Amino acid sequence: MNCPSLRLTTTSILLLGLSLSAIAFDDTPSKAPFRIASRIFQPGDDNLGLEKAPGQDVILYRATDDGYKFCHHPNLVVFRDKLFCMWSNGIVGEDLPGQRILISTSSDGLTWTEPTMLTDHQRGKGICVAAGFHVFEETLVAYCTATGGTNFHQDTALLARTSCDGQSWSEPHKVTGGFFLAGPRRLPRGRLLLSGDRVGSQRTADRMLLLYSDQPNGLGGWREARIDLRNPKDFGYTEPCHFLRKDETVVMAFRNYSGHLFASVSSDSGESWTTPVETGFPDSTARFSTGQLPDGTTYLINNPGPTQFDRSRLTIALSENGTTFDRALLLRGESTKKRYEGQHKIDGWQYPHAVCWNGHFYVAYSINKEDIGVTRIALTDLITQQ
Repeated sequence: MNCPSLRLTTTSILLLGLSLSAIAFDDTPSKAPFRIASRIFQPGDDNLGLEKAPGQDVILYRATDDGYKFCHHPNLVVFRDKLFCMWSNGIVGEDLPGQRILISTSSDGLTWTEPTMLTDHQRGKGICVAAGFHVFEETLVAYCTATGGTNFHQDTALLARTSCDGQSWSEPHKVTGGFFLAGPRRLPRGRLLLSGDRVGSQRTADRMLLLYSDQPNGLGGWREARIDLRNPKDFGYTEPCHFLRKDETVVMAFRNYSGHLFASVSSDSGESWTTPVETGFPDSTARFSTGQLPDGTTYLINNPGPTQFDRSRLTIALSENGTTFDRALLLRGESTKKRYEGQHKIDGWQYPHAVCWNGHFYVAYSINKEDIGVTRIALTDLITQQ
């Protein structure tokens, strides 16, 4: 993530709604790669006891009676000094035939273009899922997961299209098999990590699919990382997302059924990973988003519960060392309810993805799985600069 250099102060911690004297630790497993300080989330209080992050909220797409009524899986990227957002757009329910990918752009993060169609797999008869972007030199790569009829069908695969201007696109070609919701991310020394879920018979013994490549264009050279699970049945969708510690250790978090995120660590740039363990960080079973500010501060955006599939509150937690999250803010928590029934649709603010750009922090999310919104927060409102 490209953000201006920031430095945390005691004042900034107070701005984030937590006094240093309040920090204590939950009973987190001793070998967990990260933990959350106690009393950060207070389930019995409105908005989990968090201060609301100051920001501006905009709607990129709103479902209507005469239009497509499903939206989900947003992804952001900066390319040619514009902000791009893609998302899955279905007729009424999730991951059904006719689901396509829409894309919108903005020059200021507040005013967005009318969405255009990036792809409609198999001429509108297939199912494609938005899977993020990658920028290499002057080329923008856009990914989608094309399913084989169901998300974990053995033919489900990641496809890519490329563009030099963000308007005209190449024909799609297959990158690798698997189910993915986000594009590859670059490590400090240039290696790319691509994280998703296994499909077909591979899911019998494993769940997550972690790949790495030293080919910088994000289109090939993918090799499978080594990772072992104690109990694959703890996981359905894993939807992995990673962050870096300041010593370049990579920490990968995973969605699961426990009510808390699991996590694994790699010390060899993603080639091998420790066995995932429960972290104690509350999660209601949904996609989350992680990353770093330039000074190494880690953020984790998720729906922290307290019950499964409760996506009524979207929060951001922060950590100076990538080990202890001791500050948090509420991003969205207003009451919201879906207007149209459809397969797998539920209420709430969900499936976030974030980038930093031009002094602001942007978070995209789906609303009730039928609208797409973006919140823009000035970095000076998150952390006091010196």
